[in-house]
Amino acid sequence: MQGQPTLWRKKCILVVDDEPDSSDILAQCLGSQYDIHVAHDGLEGLEQAATCQPDLIISDVSMPRLGGLEMVRLIRARHGLRSPVIFLSGHGAPMDIIAGIAAGARHYLTKPVDLQDLKRRVARVFEQ
Repeated sequence: MQGQPTLWRKKCILVVDDEPDSSDILAQCLGSQYDIHVAHDGLEGLEQAATCQPDLIISDVSMPRLGGLEMVRLIRARHGLRSPVIFLSGHGAPMDIIAGIAAGARHYLTKPVDLQDLKRRVARVFEQ
């Protein structure tokens, strides 16, 4: 009995960061394993989330025009996407972390981010 061929696709990650160096480093770090889409602020991330339907969102918290926390709330409200989120931030006070988790983050990492730790956390998100 011959079965249907299984179509395999890379998981899609939307990286949202207003610092081009940061988004480039993240895209290079994860690009060999995942399909990476990059947005440079929350408004662009909101638009891209609607078109690429990411399996995971990795976002900076503090960005011009629209921050990461509000972007995730709008993605969930407008597009109904429940993609897991990893927030990256230069702010690591307990209240910042609580706000990130309340906004739906699976992980909240402070910058500078250890790229090997990030890779492990991304892999864990996709294992769940």
